[in-house]
Amino acid sequence: MPLPESPPRGLLPCPPPLECPADMGEFWQLWRAEQFWACHEALEEIWLDASQPRKRFLNGLIHGAAATFQWRRGNAVGAARQLVRAQVKLEPFCPVYEKLDVSRFLAGLQSEIAPALLQLTDKQRAALRELETRLRLELPFTLPNTSCP
Repeated sequence: MPLPESPPRGLLPCPPPLECPADMGEFWQLWRAEQFWACHEALEEIWLDASQPRKRFLNGLIHGAAATFQWRRGNAVGAARQLVRAQVKLEPFCPVYEKLDVSRFLAGLQSEIAPALLQLTDKQRAALRELETRLRLELPFTLPNTSCP
């Protein structure tokens, strides 16, 4: 059973790319409709069958959609945790990967989730830093000639 979505706000964290791989069409269609949990579900099967480095890229998009979903449902801690996961997984794909402006996508997520970060306690911020450190150690990964701001 799908989780209930928040009503659309008419404002996306980041516009979808004008062109995308065929298997990602449903994800971006749902993104435009602000159906962020459904976005997560749409990529799940594709992600499971993908190989690296695409698998990591798709997983980062899943976390980005989940971060937005959590924030729009009022879960600041969940949104922040998903944002950290999205950032760590997507940064190696900056600036552009599969016709997506990854730098813009991450900046949009950061802007969307920024109010959630302000709600965190010092203890929760420390836990986020620990999560980020752990992920970066577990997931060392770089692609040549890429960088995020």
